[in-house]
Amino acid sequence: MGRVMIGIRLSNLRGLALAVLALGILATASLVSARAGAQTIEGEFRGTYVCERLPTTREILRVPLDLSIRGSEVQFSRPLLNLNGSRVLGSEMARGTIDADGRLHLRSQWTYLGNTADAEYSGTLTPRGGTLSGTQTWTNPAGGAPVVRTCTAALVPASRYSERH
Repeated sequence: MGRVMIGIRLSNLRGLALAVLALGILATASLVSARAGAQTIEGEFRGTYVCERLPTTREILRVPLDLSIRGSEVQFSRPLLNLNGSRVLGSEMARGTIDADGRLHLRSQWTYLGNTADAEYSGTLTPRGGTLSGTQTWTNPAGGAPVVRTCTAALVPASRYSERH
């Protein structure tokens, strides 16, 4: 039996190495380009927060809202009012996260006159602003059916909000 020798030319190896290198560069450039397309959202936003009327209140709720983003952490605050809307009693403080696509998820809980409100909000934000929507679920320690109302918020960067007001 004779020996079979496979010969690989040096020029073919160089061509193969260049092709592999080119593919690696293209793959890296694609990843960097895709990452550059996603904008990091950070800073202060302001807007208006509106909720349906509760059975115990006179009107719908319409109050200012401040939202702050640091890294992936988000928080908002808005005034808590008495039942007739004439006095600020405190602040709702919601906390949550924002993902790379600008999707927000926040939660909060507070108590008023023995009733507990649990709130969940979600929405989308860009560097130019966005919206949130969610629900507040009110429960009474004495029992009974919970009361649920929907809330929404429209937000713009704090600097743009200040220019308008």
